Amino acid sequence: MGTWNTVQSRANVPSSITELAASQRASNARRITATLTLLGAVGTLVSLAFGAPMKVDVVLILATAGKGVAYWLVLRRRTHLGVACALFFLLVEHVGVVAVHGQLGPVPYIAPIVLLLAAATLQARWLVHAFALTIAAQVTELLLSPMARQDQIDVVTACLITVAVFVVSLLHVRGIERAFSLAEARDRARADADAVARQSEQRYRLIADNTDDLIGLLDSEGRALYLSPSHQRLLGVDPAQNLGRQPHEFLSIDNLERARAAFRQTLKAGEARVEIQLSEQHGKGRVFDSVMKRIASDAEVLVVVASRDVTERRLLQERLLASERLESLGRLAGSVAHDFNNLLTVIGCGAELARSAAEGVPAATREIDTVLSAAESASKLTRQLLSFSKKQLLVRSELDLSTALEEQREILQRMVGKDITLECDFEKELPAVNMPRPQLEQLTMNLAVNARDAMPQGGRLKLGLRKRTLEQAEGDAPLPGDYVELSVSDSGCGIPEEVLPKLFEPLFTTKGDAGTGLGLATCKSIVTQLGGSISVSTSTGVGTTFTVLLPASKGSPASTATDEQRTSVHRVLVVDDEHSVLETTARMLRSAGYDVIEAATFADAKRILNNQSISLDAMITDVVLSGDRGTDLLQYCREQRPQARVVVMSGYTPDPGAAQRLVSFRARFLPKPFGREQLLAALLGGANGAKQVDGRAHP
Repeated sequence: MGTWNTVQSRANVPSSITELAASQRASNARRITATLTLLGAVGTLVSLAFGAPMKVDVVLILATAGKGVAYWLVLRRRTHLGVACALFFLLVEHVGVVAVHGQLGPVPYIAPIVLLLAAATLQARWLVHAFALTIAAQVTELLLSPMARQDQIDVVTACLITVAVFVVSLLHVRGIERAFSLAEARDRARADADAVARQSEQRYRLIADNTDDLIGLLDSEGRALYLSPSHQRLLGVDPAQNLGRQPHEFLSIDNLERARAAFRQTLKAGEARVEIQLSEQHGKGRVFDSVMKRIASDAEVLVVVASRDVTERRLLQERLLASERLESLGRLAGSVAHDFNNLLTVIGCGAELARSAAEGVPAATREIDTVLSAAESASKLTRQLLSFSKKQLLVRSELDLSTALEEQREILQRMVGKDITLECDFEKELPAVNMPRPQLEQLTMNLAVNARDAMPQGGRLKLGLRKRTLEQAEGDAPLPGDYVELSVSDSGCGIPEEVLPKLFEPLFTTKGDAGTGLGLATCKSIVTQLGGSISVSTSTGVGTTFTVLLPASKGSPASTATDEQRTSVHRVLVVDDEHSVLETTARMLRSAGYDVIEAATFADAKRILNNQSISLDAMITDVVLSGDRGTDLLQYCREQRPQARVVVMSGYTPDPGAAQRLVSFRARFLPKPFGREQLLAALLGGANGAKQVDGRAHP
C-alpha cells in the first residue's frame, strides 16, 4: 500500500473523482486562458499591421493584457477567478470593437463561443454566468450600434445561436456533473468498504498476532504463506524466515503422515481435524489440536490451519483416565473384598486349626505355615488395594513411631540388602501418632524399596524422626499444629526433574515391567487419609529424601480393657451369613473352650437375643449382614442384652462413617482375615487384639 501511494504521488494522479474534476477544470482553464491570450495577441498584431483605428488597437491591447492576467491567475491555482477574468475581457473586447466601429458585424456570431469556453470548465453555474454575461454584452452591442435591418437579423440570429449553444452546453455539463456525482458516490462507497475491510483486517491481524494459537495460511502445496507471531513465542520459529516452506521442514512432527493425510483430506473435503505431536526439539513434545479449513480465493486454493496447544489437557485426560482406572480398581476391590476376606478368614483359621492338630509333625507344620504366609500376603494385597478406594475400615491406635521403627529395622535391613547401610536418627520423647501399625509398615517398606532401587550399587539409607510444629499450612498438610516428621533419605542416583510431577500418580512407574506404580501412590494415599503430607527433595547424582508429616496425637492412648470387659465369657453368639466363616469361627471358639450359638441370618440372631432364657455373654457379628444390617443387630443387642460384649468383624465397610455409628454400641472391631489369637484377644479385650472403636479410632 505504501508503494502505491508513492507511485501515485510521483505521477500526480488524482485520488478521487472530486480531485479529478478539479484537475480537469484547472487544465481546461489553462488551455482556455492561454488560447484567448494567444488569439488576442495575434489579433492585436494583425490590427497594428493593417492600420486599424487607434481606438481598436487600444481595446485589443487592453483585452489581451487582461487575458494574460487571467492566464497568470489560473497558473496560480486561482481557477475560478482566472476564468471569470478571461470571459470578462473577451466580452469587453467585443463590446469595445462594436463601440469603435459603430456596427455589429460578425460579433454576435462570435459571442456564443464564450458559452463554449465556459462549458469547458465543466460547471453549470459558470455556464449560467457566462450566458448572462453574453446576453448583456449583446444587448450593450445593440445599444451602441444603429438598428439597421441587417442588425436586427444579426441580433435575432445571435440570440438563437446563444440559446441553442447554452441549452446544449448546459445538458452536456449537467450530464458530466451527474456522472461525476455517481462516480464520486461509488468511490465513497468503495472507500468506506475498503476502510471497513482494513479495519476488519486489522482486527483479525491483532487477533492472529496476539493469540497463543498457531495460525498459518498454506497454499495447495502446503507451503506457508503466513505464520502468526505465536510460532516465535511458543516454538522459537521465526515466521519471516520460514515463509514458502512446508511446516515439516521447520517443525519436527512425530506423526507427520497423519498431518499430511489431514491436509489432503482438507483439500478434498474442505475440512479436517488432527492432533499433531511435536518432537522434543520443539516445546518438549507438545501436542496441538489442529483444525484445517480450505478457502477459495480468486487466484488459488488456500488452507487455513489453526492449532491449539492441548498438552496440559492431554495430561489432565491421562490423569483422569488413570484416576478412573484406579477408581474402577477400587470399586472392583471393594466389591470382592468382603468375599475375598471371608475366604482368607476360612483359609487362615482352618490352617491354624490344622496346625494345632498337626503339632509334632514337622512336614505338615511347614506346609501349613506356607499356607498361613500366603494368606497373610493376600491379606496385605487386599489392604493395599482398599487403601486406594478408601473403603477399608482402619482402626487407629496410639503408636510410638520410634519403637515401631526400631522393631521394623531388622526387616527393613533384610529387604534393602547388605550393600546398603541402614541408619536411624530419632529424637527422644516424640509424641505418639494416631495410626494403624500395618499402615506404618506399608509406608516405610514402600519408601525403603524405592530407595533400594535407586542404589543398585549400594549406598546409605537413613531414617529420621523429629517433632515439627507448623505455624501455618505447609505443603499438603491441611492445618497448623504439631506433627511428627519421618524422613527417608538415600544416597542414590536421584529423580529426574521431568518425573517429579508424576511421582505419586497411581500406576506411574519408571521401572518398566518390574514396577507396578502402586508403591508411592499407596504412600500418598495412606498419609493423606491420616491428615498428613508427603513431599520429596532430590538432586541428580546426590540422593533423594522423602519427608512425611504425620499429625501428633492429641489424646492419651486407648485404654486397655476395663474390669467389666475382662469378666469371664462362657457363651458366645456368632452371626455371619457366610456359612464357611460362621462354621470356622465357631469351631475356633469351641476349640478354645467356649459355648457357641450359631446364627446365619438377622432373623435367627434377633430371635436368639429376644429369648431371655438363653444366657449370652458376648456376640460376634459381621457388619455386612444381609444388606448391611449388622448395625441394626448391634442396636437390638444393646436393647436386649446391654451387658453383653460385642465384637464386629468385616472384610471391608462400604461406608467408612460406620466407625462413628459403632461408637454408641461400645463395639470392638475385628478386621478380616483374622487368626485365632486376634479373635480371642478381640473377644476378651486384650491389648493384642482389635481395638475399641471410639472417638479417636476411625479409618
